Amino acid sequence: MFLNQTRTLTMLATKLTIVTALVFGSGLVGQVHAQTDAIAEPEREILNIRGDLYRFRQVRHAGVFLVTDDGIILVDPTFPEVSTWLKQQLDERFGLPVKYVIYSHTHNDHAGGGEVFADTAIFIAHENARKNLQRPADDAPLLPREQLWDANNDGVIQESEAGGYIGVDRGEGAFALFDTDSNGSLSRAEIWAARFGGPTVRAPDIYYSDKAAITLGGKTVELHYTGLNHSDDMTVVRFPEESAIYTADFLTPNRLAWTVLDGGFLPDWVESLQQVEQLDFDIIVPAHEAPGTKAHVSEQTRYLEELYAAVSEGIAAGKSEQELVDSILMEDYSHVLEFEKSRPGNVSGAYEILISTPAEQ
Repeated sequence: MFLNQTRTLTMLATKLTIVTALVFGSGLVGQVHAQTDAIAEPEREILNIRGDLYRFRQVRHAGVFLVTDDGIILVDPTFPEVSTWLKQQLDERFGLPVKYVIYSHTHNDHAGGGEVFADTAIFIAHENARKNLQRPADDAPLLPREQLWDANNDGVIQESEAGGYIGVDRGEGAFALFDTDSNGSLSRAEIWAARFGGPTVRAPDIYYSDKAAITLGGKTVELHYTGLNHSDDMTVVRFPEESAIYTADFLTPNRLAWTVLDGGFLPDWVESLQQVEQLDFDIIVPAHEAPGTKAHVSEQTRYLEELYAAVSEGIAAGKSEQELVDSILMEDYSHVLEFEKSRPGNVSGAYEILISTPAEQ
């Protein structure tokens, strides 16, 4: 079932009364300050952003939910253990069921806990999620960028070849965790499972193409597809009444894109950010780090434009990946979070994207 640009989903439910008092401290401003001090942060929390929009967080992963008289609209259930905790919190605080679950995208660290809400919720994602959640065949070839890692050209990825690949940068023992057949290498299917999580991500019930809207309890939430960026199935969720958007991974205020831009697209990512700039909002509520403003979108757009231009010029000049990492310093952005960690990875990632998928540029 697909939604076109004007279709609105509406679910009727019995009006319920919120019976639990809510005390969340100082709201958005308090959250921004609190997240600059990791020592002071609780492992899990729920904070009010504005109006009936709330953010829930476990360590550095977050999602949002909007409370209406007829139920809750939830974005990004993250992990199963977080969703179990969240469902209990929502029951205790609001006494309302989750009626819709929206996936920002189908990577398993954002969409992995949805099954917890399957008894009451309709699940929605961009139409590209359909193919992304299909397990590749056992003999499926590596993707073009993954082939760059395959130094011995045997069609699979050994740990020594993995570098900054997603999963391996999750810590010691991660490679073995994803090597499900314990043969010392990752196949295309195992790489897919590391990113999309297979059965841990519940398949959507409804897919949309460019834009959709959900109406529940007199409130409307908009879903916007702004093109290829960190993934090809990314949704920006806009909350008009709160003048806020929720973004995951491709747009994190005051932080560079994560390390090697795994799974990403260029120059499409720049164009996607430019589309986000055209949306009407004041607050960015991100899946990682602290909330921000439209100025942060402009800063990230400039950064990726400059990164793309510099790497493209370097490739045209015949420079190696390491030469580009050593020379493209992006010093105007040294003030952002984790700059020293992600800047070299961003350069490497941009290089690999551009040389492995020239036909898509």
